[in-house]
Amino acid sequence: MLRQLALASFIVLAPSLASTQPAKFQIEEATIEDIQAAILKRELTSTRVVQLYLNRIKAYNGTCVRMPDGVLGAGPITPIKNARQLNALMTLNLRPTTRAKWGFDARKARSLTDSADQDPAMPDALEVAARQDAHFASTGQLIGPLHGVVISIKDQYDTFDMRTTAGMDAAFANDRPPRDATFVKRLRDAGAILIAKANLGEMGTPNSRSSFGGPFCNPYDTERSPGTSSGGSGASVAANLVTCSIGEETGGSIHHPAKNNSIVGLAPTQELVSRDGMIGAALNTRVGPLCRTVNDAECSRSSPATIRRMS
Repeated sequence: MLRQLALASFIVLAPSLASTQPAKFQIEEATIEDIQAAILKRELTSTRVVQLYLNRIKAYNGTCVRMPDGVLGAGPITPIKNARQLNALMTLNLRPTTRAKWGFDARKARSLTDSADQDPAMPDALEVAARQDAHFASTGQLIGPLHGVVISIKDQYDTFDMRTTAGMDAAFANDRPPRDATFVKRLRDAGAILIAKANLGEMGTPNSRSSFGGPFCNPYDTERSPGTSSGGSGASVAANLVTCSIGEETGGSIHHPAKNNSIVGLAPTQELVSRDGMIGAALNTRVGPLCRTVNDAECSRSSPATIRRMS
């Protein structure tokens, strides 16, 4: 209740965007169990879940600070009081035509080196959701324990369909890696829908800014820190832009976003979760989830614990 009251100053009714379907399911504060129960009752589809989150991303993922000299400028950067924007998500998993239809600018493109982006082997978030809906319609079964769960991934981890740059604004010959990080592939295999790469402290450094994505903010108070390098992941969860997110902990980059955004973070023993496909893997880096509840951080009660699912 306290979390909901605190967020009340931030959450307003999101405008109707690309979808005109009535929003009967309340995505705000929805848990994995809530989402999957509604899907099983045929009251919700994975496609609608993605649309509801895109509505919120469109409404709340704008610039949250003043940058008179631009993202890369060396001049002053000042917070905007009650900005109602977060800049938590840097890259969206949408094909160009779909991204444009939703009104997201080209800087949110899932690749800046593949402007056509027509490879059928790289379905975007809405296409993945549609495939899940088709599977459920024909079988009556969820595709896996994370069916309908919408996730953002800290841009420190490889995703074959979205640019992976650790937040660096550089001229890449190809900004997509050849394959997913090991745990990312296993999340997809379990049914997770990857909707975005989360903004981060560039290269995993302990700050709230990247040269490509710019500064990101705390949804409870946009003048305060969302919590070190995984703060974009944490803020995207707290503001209901995604169901859960993946962060990375070197010193405190999972537990700081968890406490600053009033969510749950899990930094498992390093050896239990593969770091294959991680930029800047070091002696004590760990991969872990950020969710709104303990149950969600364990990938719901009906599935194995997160560290087992991703290991």
